[in-house]
Amino acid sequence: MNPRKKQITDAAHRLFSENGFAQTSIQDILDEAQIAKGTFYNYFASKNECLIAILETVNEKAERRRIELAQGENKADENVLVSQIAVRLDMNRYHNLLAIFGSVACSDDNDLKAFFKKNQTKELNWIAKRLVDVFGEEEARHAVDHAVMLTGCIHQIIRVWNLGANTEMATETVVQFALDQLKPVIREGNKKAFFQKNWLDLTIDSLSTDYMEMKQQLIIRLSNLTKKLEKEEKAKNNEYVQFLLKEFQSENPRLFLLESVLLSLKHVFEGSSYELEISQIVKMAWHVLDSL
Repeated sequence: MNPRKKQITDAAHRLFSENGFAQTSIQDILDEAQIAKGTFYNYFASKNECLIAILETVNEKAERRRIELAQGENKADENVLVSQIAVRLDMNRYHNLLAIFGSVACSDDNDLKAFFKKNQTKELNWIAKRLVDVFGEEEARHAVDHAVMLTGCIHQIIRVWNLGANTEMATETVVQFALDQLKPVIREGNKKAFFQKNWLDLTIDSLSTDYMEMKQQLIIRLSNLTKKLEKEEKAKNNEYVQFLLKEFQSENPRLFLLESVLLSLKHVFEGSSYELEISQIVKMAWHVLDSL
């Protein structure tokens, strides 16, 4: 993120955390960031868009850290899963996102509601898939149910702990305890599933275009961008784009490598004339990966 855009989002973040989203006006952000109104609108069309940019930045940090934690580790390692879940919670706490979530929970804005719905769906879907990694394919039929139970248990423990304590409990301790309580339920395995195993996949599909159509659009955009970069002789930057194009065209794309490159791509093109196009491509690519 370029310095001026970061200046705006940092100021907005402070105000949203301290005063609440609804109570913060664009003028408040202008005053806090000490910028003119025109400068704000150079980067954001609305206060909502500014908030979404803040949340997406934190999401990217959490995604990057989760990938780092998994590097070189067995995907079935329970300790890795505990650490990865804790990362998201710690990020939310460190960046004071819980206060922001509370202040926008009752928002009637369709863009914000869609953003939060997609984020929540993506997180639950990720946890469900990771539970299958750890506990085996037999867990797949109940993975969505167990992801809901696990996240609900974690959040309630944290909430009740905060009611009676003046100090914060280590997040990994909470996650491990909640997972331990879930294990007997997972091992039982013969009960009826409440949610179908593809429940969250269907929800994701309802938020966007068909997966195959999106993948084809992504390949076309990557191909066109590669040609443009070749004409401008931007060989180094083009290596990233060519890699993505090749992987998404493959029948068996290497998900781990794709995730790593996507997390780096926006930074490679930051400040360039391709920044907006890359941002759109990255969002499209994450959607395709979520649907794989």
